[in-house]
Amino acid sequence: MIGDALARHGVPGAAVGVLAGGEVTVEAAGVLNLHTRVEATPDSVFQLGSISKVYTATLVVRLAEQGLLDLDAPVRDVLPAFRVADPDVSARVTPRHLLTHTSGIAGDCFADTGRGDDCLERYVAELADVGQDVPFSGVMSYSNTAYVVLGRLVEVLTGQSWDAALRSTLLAPAGLHATVTLPEDALRFRTAWGHVGDPVGPAEGWSAAVRSLGPAGGVCASAADVLAFVRLHLEDPALAIMRAPHVAVPDRWTTGSHWGLGWIVDDWGGHPVFGHDGNTGGQSARLRVVPDAGVALVVLGNGGDVQGLWEELCGTVMGERFGLAVPAWPAPIPEPADATRVVGRYERHGSRLKVDRDGDELIASLSVLEPLASQLGEFAEGETAVVRASDAGPDVFVTRAAGEERWRPLVVFDIDGRRYVHTGARAQPEVST
Repeated sequence: MIGDALARHGVPGAAVGVLAGGEVTVEAAGVLNLHTRVEATPDSVFQLGSISKVYTATLVVRLAEQGLLDLDAPVRDVLPAFRVADPDVSARVTPRHLLTHTSGIAGDCFADTGRGDDCLERYVAELADVGQDVPFSGVMSYSNTAYVVLGRLVEVLTGQSWDAALRSTLLAPAGLHATVTLPEDALRFRTAWGHVGDPVGPAEGWSAAVRSLGPAGGVCASAADVLAFVRLHLEDPALAIMRAPHVAVPDRWTTGSHWGLGWIVDDWGGHPVFGHDGNTGGQSARLRVVPDAGVALVVLGNGGDVQGLWEELCGTVMGERFGLAVPAWPAPIPEPADATRVVGRYERHGSRLKVDRDGDELIASLSVLEPLASQLGEFAEGETAVVRASDAGPDVFVTRAAGEERWRPLVVFDIDGRRYVHTGARAQPEVST
């Protein structure tokens, strides 16, 4: 099913898993590493990237279920020394804010605080000078930072490192034996290596090597183990609260219309959907679950256009096989964009987006700022066209860089009279030039 699709999208290797009628099927194709040419097999392990956040969220919700944590009490009840730059946020932010990406705390803090068991403690201590991307509890803006803090909550409440707590309280009881968090543990399996560039080639390093970011993106697993994790969520009523919609997402196309407690939440033609996406340096993962149809699809790939592969397979599996209507992304309209709402400069921690008028055209330019530039290393910057989107309202635009086929949403909105854009699941406020 997937061999030809890999070639069409330039993906070196992938594993695709389907849960339907209570049965799991996994197919793999391609190679795990273009250098070694080791073949991808159904039991191969891939980096899940940000799907890891749902594993961390599950630990947190389990602790709340056991009465060890109040999701609506201040984080400081468990971490008395917790502090960010805003003293009000420091005092009031709760685990629920962190789980739903509504704390507003700068979300892309990628500090490497070492490989020791104290790495999360040290990471959280370094947040004292970190500011806000958006106002506290004002809007959903994706936050890796929040999930590292949640991982530290797990450590304090369990007396174990996040990795150990995940193994002992979630992975082992659920029989998820092909799910790991450390690269030395991944060596026990046929493990995918990331690929980057055009044409794609093996990445220089293991992109999930920063242990301090583990709760936000450090889980590696086989496709079958991911679907076993999904089955756990479908069968345990106590975990159903995680997929209830908690906050609306302005850019409802890139991820989903709402966010729950860890899960992305959406609606496909009247069918509730939950899932998550994940990206690391050279690997990508996509997961969606349609509970009332008893169907789940996971795609794990190690480079190339995994998003394109996902869209093709999602249409084939979810659409043609199960008759589910997968929502389309907004498309451009063939007329000049109204620049009134979108022109401006927008900034958040480590990122600047400028939208300028060039005659009848709009051009967006992206810059990566410090400290994010140093933490990410090489990062593609450049200009993209911006146009109005069809059938999506006056505040929805789409952007596309030169050479790309896919238009990406950019949504303009206001909070207390201040303008923001929401794109790539993140919000950025307008700043004066």
